[in-house]
Amino acid sequence: MKSTPGIQLLIVDDDKLIAQLLRDFLSSQEQLIVKEMLHSGNQLLDHLKQAEGLPDIIILDLKMENGSGMEAMEVIQQEYPTIKVIALSSLFQPSYTGYMMRAGFHAFLPKETNKNQLLEVIHIVHQKGCYLSPDQIEALRQQISNKAPKVATHSKQSLTNRELEVLKLLCEQLSAKEIAQKLYISTKTAEAHKSNLLLKTGTKNTAGLIVYAIQNGIINPDEVMLMS
Repeated sequence: MKSTPGIQLLIVDDDKLIAQLLRDFLSSQEQLIVKEMLHSGNQLLDHLKQAEGLPDIIILDLKMENGSGMEAMEVIQQEYPTIKVIALSSLFQPSYTGYMMRAGFHAFLPKETNKNQLLEVIHIVHQKGCYLSPDQIEALRQQISNKAPKVATHSKQSLTNRELEVLKLLCEQLSAKEIAQKLYISTKTAEAHKSNLLLKTGTKNTAGLIVYAIQNGIINPDEVMLMS
């Protein structure tokens, strides 16, 4: 069966007006396909169980009746790890970014996000794996203790020179294909290095790797490629 072109989206928000406005706007954009509009975390999980195909990205509210976004995210991480999730919430605070990244979210945005910015974030998350705003990078920097552990090069779980190269490029939000071209390796090899990095660092996605790299002094927060 041929795959459907475009970025497949699910919108999950218990405010039906906001959900409908999002659906109308995103459905009108090239390369975006809104597969479904849902109104609770439990409804989302039921849909994923029954769906013939999984979405590329879920735009997820956090505070909902009948299953919150946070509760749904725990299941998504365990059972549907290939799905990228953008949290769009009235609970947004830059200081929550570290927690949200560790919880598995690929982007964390306030409800009042400009629709064109949301569109750009969707494309960044789809292509690069995650999005962090300048305010969120600054919040992460402030949360890092001066005593934060650095990479233990003598440890069995230490990163190889090649893994460090790949990690730094992931922090620049390059895709596996772009990393492969830059390092003159195959895309499959680049993806294998990323898998090893996730395993060694105990993180869940690219956003988690960026947090890890900042906390361990592997990169300077200002070096992370940000959306203008």
